[in-house]
Amino acid sequence: MPGHHTACPSAPPATKPPERERAAADPSEEAMALLVECCLWVAAALPLLFGAGASPILDSSGEEQLGEEPSARISPARDFQLANCKLLAIMLRRKAFTWKEELCNEQTICKNNTEIILQNNLCFPKLSVEDECPPNGFNKERCLRGISSGLYAYQVFLEYIEKTFISKEQEAAFIWPSTKHLANTLKSMMNTPDTVTMPNPVTNEALSTQLQVHTGWNRKVIHYLILQDYISFMEKTVRAIRAL
Repeated sequence: MPGHHTACPSAPPATKPPERERAAADPSEEAMALLVECCLWVAAALPLLFGAGASPILDSSGEEQLGEEPSARISPARDFQLANCKLLAIMLRRKAFTWKEELCNEQTICKNNTEIILQNNLCFPKLSVEDECPPNGFNKERCLRGISSGLYAYQVFLEYIEKTFISKEQEAAFIWPSTKHLANTLKSMMNTPDTVTMPNPVTNEALSTQLQVHTGWNRKVIHYLILQDYISFMEKTVRAIRAL
């Protein structure tokens, strides 16, 4: 599947050095507005993803070790927005990891080679070498296109999780809206956002119908496969954000 965004637009190029200095010191009103929106979204996501007493813990199982340090600094507003988007991606990965662990502990799914089951029936978003996301180099446009397209392609799978997965901790009703917001943000960072691949409604409806017919053990297996793949994709998303 082609690569899969909402982020701050780059500051307009300045024609004189003094203007560049001012742009770096004083972010545009548009950039600040986007920053505030992203901050508010992350603030809203924290209690819904981790409970009312949640704190922004960035590392649940080693994801903070992924990738390299950012090589260059940009405007403060853009930089803070990237940090908030990274936090949101890490939170989503952590929540999916927690749910997968619940399945492993309570349903013994992880011990039954579930990757073999239904392996030909589900087509998850994938990043290829051509998408040029870390660790396969980094091309901003291609990688963001791949990441954004992939995040949008998870819609049916995450809506299925929201409707059918029951967690001890809390309901899963926030995972797709949060993922969509992240996809919108990353898409807006592109120079050519119109090249992002959006899901086909007819295909989505057919896939949703296919998923809904499963019950019992098969449903648990599907939950596990979706969460496992989503965790992996979110790790790649965090690496891509760091590369920015």
